Amino acid sequence: MEDKFSNRAVSSLLRSIATVYVLKDENRFRVVAYERAADAVDHLAREIKDIWQDKKLEEIPGVGKAISSHLDEYFRTGHSRHFDEILKKIPESIFVLMQIPTIGPKKAYKLVMNLNLFDKDTAVEDLKKACLRGKIAQMETFGEKSQSDILQAIGIYEKRSIKEERMILPYAFSIAEQIIDYLKQKPYFKRIDKLGSLRRMVETIGDVDLAAVVDVKYNQQAIDHFIAYPKTIKIDNAGDKKASIIVTPNVRVDLRIQEKNSYGSMLQYFTGSKNHNIRLREFALKKNYSLSEYGITKVESSLSVKATADEAKIKKFNSEERFYGYLGLRWIPPEIREGTDEIELAAKGQLPSLVDLRDIKGDLHVHSNFDLQPSHDLGEDSFEAMIKKAEDLGYQYVGFSEHNPKSSLLDKDVAAILKKRRLVIDKIKAKNPGLKIFSGLEVDILPNGHLALPEGCPDYLDYLIVSVHSAFDLDAEAMTNRVLEALKNPKVRILGHPTGRYFGKREGFALKWEKIFDFVKKNGIALEVNAWPERLDLPDLLVREAVNTGVKLIINTDAHAASHLNNMFYGVEVARRGWAQNKNIVNCLDASDFKNWLVG
Repeated sequence: MEDKFSNRAVSSLLRSIATVYVLKDENRFRVVAYERAADAVDHLAREIKDIWQDKKLEEIPGVGKAISSHLDEYFRTGHSRHFDEILKKIPESIFVLMQIPTIGPKKAYKLVMNLNLFDKDTAVEDLKKACLRGKIAQMETFGEKSQSDILQAIGIYEKRSIKEERMILPYAFSIAEQIIDYLKQKPYFKRIDKLGSLRRMVETIGDVDLAAVVDVKYNQQAIDHFIAYPKTIKIDNAGDKKASIIVTPNVRVDLRIQEKNSYGSMLQYFTGSKNHNIRLREFALKKNYSLSEYGITKVESSLSVKATADEAKIKKFNSEERFYGYLGLRWIPPEIREGTDEIELAAKGQLPSLVDLRDIKGDLHVHSNFDLQPSHDLGEDSFEAMIKKAEDLGYQYVGFSEHNPKSSLLDKDVAAILKKRRLVIDKIKAKNPGLKIFSGLEVDILPNGHLALPEGCPDYLDYLIVSVHSAFDLDAEAMTNRVLEALKNPKVRILGHPTGRYFGKREGFALKWEKIFDFVKKNGIALEVNAWPERLDLPDLLVREAVNTGVKLIINTDAHAASHLNNMFYGVEVARRGWAQNKNIVNCLDASDFKNWLVG
């Protein structure tokens, strides 16, 4: 049973309130407020309940004072009188039917009221039976086609219900890349970009959205080529400038096409986020401009009677840089378009220069297949294969950090294994003088804060990464004390995947971050941004807090095979979303400076 205080549950609750307002024709601003708050909760990198406990609900972009007060009551008592009163106004089964693709609030309301689908537990199955009996085709404004479409949508819903609704970023990115490669087979696709949360590199993605530059005379050919994608299992819709398909395994992909002269406007508009676009519209309105996917228009009330035809026309832009520039803003990287303070800083020319993949000089969290009888999984490739890949990536240094030997070994056996490993690495160093090679270890933090490594063993190592791999259910105070105790070891240079989250398996554990930040800053320890696809940990919001606090970060791949070193890209994107610059990342240092930081 899903935790009613989880981010997904709270987001769903807020969207349900917005749905009621839509169906009851309430003030549009109320609808927008709740939708905006739901979007904000969806994209949180921390659990909203933890943020509530820190008394920082109102600091979440999109969560205003009123909604914050209702959520406060909800977290304190398990209910909100305001929410409960609103939700009573329509049958619960409407919210259930809205989870089916293509069924929105008004369609769900009609289906429930006309077919008496009031039991929320059987609403989907009852709707399916109504389709099979031909009842929906008889309803006004529906017909045979609608009935067939709803039946297909129910099938997609049933398949989706057995997997996570949102994809992890690397999975969605891979799907998008495959489709882009397919589209590029045709010359009339002049440019193709990802849109929405995927372009902003949010850690989890709902649908895949794409945009392309196409000359208008080739619109139909472009749409036809898109919907003919070999992995398409359903064509949801296909117009003259937009189409949607469902691809294996049940992922929705939308494509929008636009001519070059207004492509920049569309790219900006559909990249979002919603909060960023709302604030950008407010910023533009102060200058008497109206924004749309087609460009920028002078607001009518600001035009004089003698305004020329050109002044009244929409101003089109072929690039985002020109779009933002027209408003007097520096171009804002997609990763930080989340509606915080990026617009104000862009207006002042004070946006940071975000870290880039090309800034990375090495990777310190790499697991080889050297068998030291590890406590966890062994790597797949040899030291030599990992080194070859690091050199191919242009790295100046690499650090090997296999998991510590299992605790069942005698202390003398662990020492012997690490001594042998050190000798092997020293020989490899001699053969690879162009690459600095460091000998590290990823060590478990035991529940009492001790390290799963006998005394004296760190002498065979250049550095330690310490990580929590067990007992994830400690409260924030106990977990913080546990981590701080482990960080006291003088060989510890990195806190690995600091929240312990693993998409699809577990949420991250809670820590008292002020204490963690203070300790690592004083002791020169780096917090890891782990690029492993199911981790992406430290989350972006905590990255930004770390950056603002002056804490050093390190981006590592946690690679268990040479090919995994390519995942550095995702770690860099998490850091960019956290506003990190290369000066904040220790493995952006050149080899000599990095060695001074690592081993002194």
